[in-house]
Amino acid sequence: MKNIKSFFLLGLISSFIFAFPIYADGTGATKEITSKLDDLFIASRKVNAPGDEKEKARGAIEKSMDWEKIATMCLGPKYAKKNAGKNLEDFKNLLKEVVIKTAYTRLDKFWDGNTKYKFENIEIKGNTAKVPTKFFVKGEPVVLEYFFSKKGDQWLIYDISYEDIRYSTNISEQIDAFLKEGNFSTLLDKLRKRRDELAEETSKPAKKA
Repeated sequence: MKNIKSFFLLGLISSFIFAFPIYADGTGATKEITSKLDDLFIASRKVNAPGDEKEKARGAIEKSMDWEKIATMCLGPKYAKKNAGKNLEDFKNLLKEVVIKTAYTRLDKFWDGNTKYKFENIEIKGNTAKVPTKFFVKGEPVVLEYFFSKKGDQWLIYDISYEDIRYSTNISEQIDAFLKEGNFSTLLDKLRKRRDELAEETSKPAKKA
């Protein structure tokens, strides 16, 4: 279980976009979410597939996320307001790049070992939805809750929780602690450095088995 927790905290957004089948309750919203999650379920297995299949899968995943809301929640209301405009836009774009590059290094591996999953419940309230699901990763149960919001005519993922720990809260607390001693420019520099490190890692040829 320790490895699973590390997996969640270090590369959390890789779990952020895992999709899973859910039962339809007859409402249009549930059917729409079901369709999106089914598509992501397929895409999550193909993020490192050869050729065009990889790019198509990655594109589908990136478009399924509400990156603006993710960035605002991770930054926290105080710093989001203080850094509105270009700073917030730069933070959003850098966070997105770090998140997706981290996710792509491990997203497909989540399904290795015949990972199982089952639907727990779907809660839809207005333009928000929460979808808990139980995964069985190498026999160990892992319960994740996915949070959706409707933006325009689309349902998008904006947060996830594991053992009652919200991803946005975890990141926001770390950023808050960092900005009490550093500044926003330094935060952006750290994200740029991490983005470049991940880009370098992914550009290396895969090791032969």
